[in-house]
Amino acid sequence: MAKRNTSIRRQLFVMTFLVLTLINGIAIWTATLYAKKAANVSYDRLIHGAALQIIENINLLNSQIVVDLPVSAFKTLALAPNDRAFYAVTTLDGLFLTGYKDLPQPSELPSPIAVQNSALLTPKYYNAEYKGNEVRFITLSKQLIEADNSENVLVTLGQTTLARSQLANEMGSFVIQFLIVFFCVTFSLLMFGIWRVLRPLKSLKKAIDSRHSTELTPLNTDVPVEIRPLLETINFFMSQLNTTLERLKRFTSEAAHQLRTPLAGLNLQAQNALVEKDEQIRQKQLLDIIQSSSLLSETVHHLLNEASVTHRLRSEAFTMISLDTITKDVCRSLVIWALESKVEIEYLGEIEAHILGDEVALTQMLRNVIENAVKYSPQNSLVKVSLYKDEGRICLSVADQGIGISDEDKQHVFERFYRSKHNQTTGTGIGLSIAKEVANHHHALFLLEDNQPTGLIIKVLFPQVEEQS
Repeated sequence: MAKRNTSIRRQLFVMTFLVLTLINGIAIWTATLYAKKAANVSYDRLIHGAALQIIENINLLNSQIVVDLPVSAFKTLALAPNDRAFYAVTTLDGLFLTGYKDLPQPSELPSPIAVQNSALLTPKYYNAEYKGNEVRFITLSKQLIEADNSENVLVTLGQTTLARSQLANEMGSFVIQFLIVFFCVTFSLLMFGIWRVLRPLKSLKKAIDSRHSTELTPLNTDVPVEIRPLLETINFFMSQLNTTLERLKRFTSEAAHQLRTPLAGLNLQAQNALVEKDEQIRQKQLLDIIQSSSLLSETVHHLLNEASVTHRLRSEAFTMISLDTITKDVCRSLVIWALESKVEIEYLGEIEAHILGDEVALTQMLRNVIENAVKYSPQNSLVKVSLYKDEGRICLSVADQGIGISDEDKQHVFERFYRSKHNQTTGTGIGLSIAKEVANHHHALFLLEDNQPTGLIIKVLFPQVEEQS
């Protein structure tokens, strides 16, 4: 099942919407609670002021409690014109003096001792239902003193909650409207910001889309710091792809060049042999055909090996391998082939050498070097393959007793398809270039030295495992 493509823009849109919705929801809930509290505080102060005016106008004259209800108290309550007010004045003993007899009382009344200790107690607020209305009540108590006589009175004042509910709703509505506008403006600005932030990605896409399929030069688009690693990765990939394509072009061109001439010569030799009447000349021509086909086969083999090795060096990760085991295996595999040319292969190695590398590529490098040494060795000669440590490095040495390589040719011997004008031995000129490339990829030194009295010594100096890693 194919994965559904995700959109960064859509994800940011959803996340922004959810976060803003959550924040605004909490803000609306908090604002609603605050609006109710603010409305209660405002109207509690209103009925508190009215209750104070009433209780201040209650006096004790000639042992009689006189209640003189002030008009100002009711004017204060009239500031909430749609609300009704209820009051009652009683003693702490329960004697009703004036007002509404059936007003709900608080759950606990102040004790006479508490009233005596304080001229005016802290007001007590409570909510209760009265005559089918939700009413907010306040109670105040006061001790009246005259000569040796005293009385404790209690004032209960209530007001319906229409005005305070209306104020709370107005405040909450204002806050909600503000938050809705804030949400829309903030969301729009964030969407604009997201568009601005994602615009470099679209510019990068346009820069890539506008290119020709063969244009693999690095992108030079101006992008933010956060996108710079992506651009560098794309440029690195394009550089790798460009290198691969260039190698493929070079391989195709060189293969065509190297194969076209031998094929044409092979065809011409076959045609000549076909019409030749002299049997001895025909036999020589057939031998030339066999030799040419062998050289052609060797060229194709080396070209394929080069392509395979190059691919492995760029795609395969290094692993810990035993260089001495690989060397022994390659020597054993080439012994019979070398003996057919009357050349012996001798392995001299007393160490166990472990390095980080690619086993297939190193095997091919060893085969190329040893085959090259055998090919250029005279009959009844010896090719020595040695493995030892040299100044902290692992040294692989292949020494032959051939004609060697002149100092002039040493500068060009690693060039692909290079053939010295003094070299009479048939070959492709690819083997050493492949070996040098493998050595370079393993951070090894590839050296050419003269053997004594004649011949060539090829040394490959590998770093220790610690240096490689």
